[in-house]
Amino acid sequence: MKTEQDYDPTRSHQTTNTLYGNHYRFAIERLPDLTFFVQSVATPNVTGAVSGQVNPFAVINHPAERLTYGTFTVTYMVDASFKTYFSLYYWMKGYGFPHDFDEVKRFRAKQLSNDYVSPHAQPIDLEKTTALITILTPDTASIVAEINIDDVFPTELTGLDLTSTNTEAPVLTTTATFSCSTFDVTLT
Repeated sequence: MKTEQDYDPTRSHQTTNTLYGNHYRFAIERLPDLTFFVQSVATPNVTGAVSGQVNPFAVINHPAERLTYGTFTVTYMVDASFKTYFSLYYWMKGYGFPHDFDEVKRFRAKQLSNDYVSPHAQPIDLEKTTALITILTPDTASIVAEINIDDVFPTELTGLDLTSTNTEAPVLTTTATFSCSTFDVTLT
């Protein structure tokens, strides 16, 4: 039974169990290899607009008709062949700072050759993808909810902290920040 935007909060809860923040899966359509290396995901903030009604004594706030979706972050381990880092860097470089128009053409042609992109996609669609966060139960790993995030593209990739003074070899991690247009939550 899937439930999307028809939840009735006035009904009493049948369970008082809680979920744990480490029972999830994260997948991003354009970067399937990243899934295994993800260490944490912070979902986007949602902000509702406010419309103020002015009167002589105070402004009375009312809910407006727009939601704004913030960015979300993903922290992941860098794999031994450096592909998890390079794939995000390549994606950002492809839309953000190419050296010449031929580089833009190569980037777009490469994106069009992927199975998940329609051959009739507009150039702006080649720079975006979807992401899915699956929330799991801790005991059976069955799916509780899915958060489908639309129009995803990276906006920041943190630097790599390389140091030779550590006595133990730390796992190299980095964080990517993504922008999105909206997301939907589906209860299962």
